[in-house]
Amino acid sequence: MAIKTWLLTAVVLVFGFTNMQAQSLSPQVISSTGGYSSNANGSLSYTVGEMTMVQTFSANGNILTQGFQQPNDNVTGLIDLTQDEFGSFVVYPNPAVDNMWFGFRLPEAGKVQISLYDVIGQKVSDVYHTSYDNGKIVEQLNVSTYAAGMYMLSMTFVSDKDGKAHISTKKFQIIN
Repeated sequence: MAIKTWLLTAVVLVFGFTNMQAQSLSPQVISSTGGYSSNANGSLSYTVGEMTMVQTFSANGNILTQGFQQPNDNVTGLIDLTQDEFGSFVVYPNPAVDNMWFGFRLPEAGKVQISLYDVIGQKVSDVYHTSYDNGKIVEQLNVSTYAAGMYMLSMTFVSDKDGKAHISTKKFQIIN
C-alpha cells in the first residue's frame, strides 16, 4: 500500500508542478467578410468563412448556426467547373480580401490569357498566360496590393482548332 501511495504522490508532484501544455495551434481564418455589433443586450462577433456545420438553433425569429472555422488556405472541391459550349471560368471568393482563385476548363486546346481590369475598364495587369491542352486549371491570385473596389477578371481563349477568340469576364469585389 505504501508503494501505491508513494507512486501516486510522485505522479502528482511530477505532473502537478510541471508546466504542461496541450497541443498549441495558431490558426488563421481566411474569410470574405465579418464584423462586430453590440447593443445594450450584449454583443455579437462573426466571421463568414468556410465552415463545418455542427448544429443550428432558432428561437424568436433568430437563427444561430455554429460550426468550426477551417483555418487552412486550401481550395478543395470549391470551384465547380461545369463546361458549357465554350468551357468554364470561375472566380472565388467574391468578395476577396487577400487572395482569390480563378479556375477554368476548356473544351479544346488553345491559348489562354487572363487580365485584371478596374471598374472603368482600364487594364490593371495580365495575371495569367499559357498554352492550354486539357483539364481543370485552378490558380491563386494575391489581391492584397490592390485598392478596395470592383474589378473584372477577363479570360480570352483562342482555340488552336479554328483560331476564334472567346472572351469570358467575371466581376468581383476586393475589400480590405
